[in-house]
Amino acid sequence: MLWVLLGIIAVLFAYLYWPREHFSVLGREIVNISLFGEETCRPDEEEEAGLCYPKCKSGYHGHVTICTADSRSIGIGVPVLLEPCDAPGRKAHNLPDLPHQDQGSYKDDGLTCRQPLGGGQCETHCDGNWSWSDGGFCHTHCQPIIGGNIVGRLNNGGICPDDHPDKIDGMCYKKCPPSEDPKLKEHLPGMPYLCYGGGAITYDRGVGRIPSLARIIGKYTLF
Repeated sequence: MLWVLLGIIAVLFAYLYWPREHFSVLGREIVNISLFGEETCRPDEEEEAGLCYPKCKSGYHGHVTICTADSRSIGIGVPVLLEPCDAPGRKAHNLPDLPHQDQGSYKDDGLTCRQPLGGGQCETHCDGNWSWSDGGFCHTHCQPIIGGNIVGRLNNGGICPDDHPDKIDGMCYKKCPPSEDPKLKEHLPGMPYLCYGGGAITYDRGVGRIPSLARIIGKYTLF
């Protein structure tokens, strides 16, 4: 137990009083000497929690053993809008045609579009041709009744306003990337209010190592 205590004291003493020296010429590092210092990690590493970890690749930032994709908020989403009943509005948003040849005739009933009834007109003409099943000498023919279809205005998931054109999970969001950072090109899965560079959201960068006691010429580590 005594040796363990002495070891702990020795480590703390070395950490607190070990000389930290930085020698450079014309701004170029010659040698760094430090105990558990970030300046003695390799150039391709970064120090975190007293250990040296491989730097994350571009577009990612590190947190201990994990690299997480950089992201930026584009603001919360807005609810979808009801689909228009008029034909020009439907075609502008690339929605399927309603089932009637007169696309502009649908009436807005709030949450639904209603197709008015049509047809049903009858014409009667008389001639010399007798028919028991067709009214004798006078024959009446009626057009079929058409229309009456009702289409919900959210049947196709609704539409998005022009300033939030991307529809994701029933909400509308601004487009990625924001103009200030074209690298953030995609909505983050599960969090579409964030934009990131695409691909994996996180990856493992491995276990950290204890920093070296010295680094030479900014590249080579010793001890």
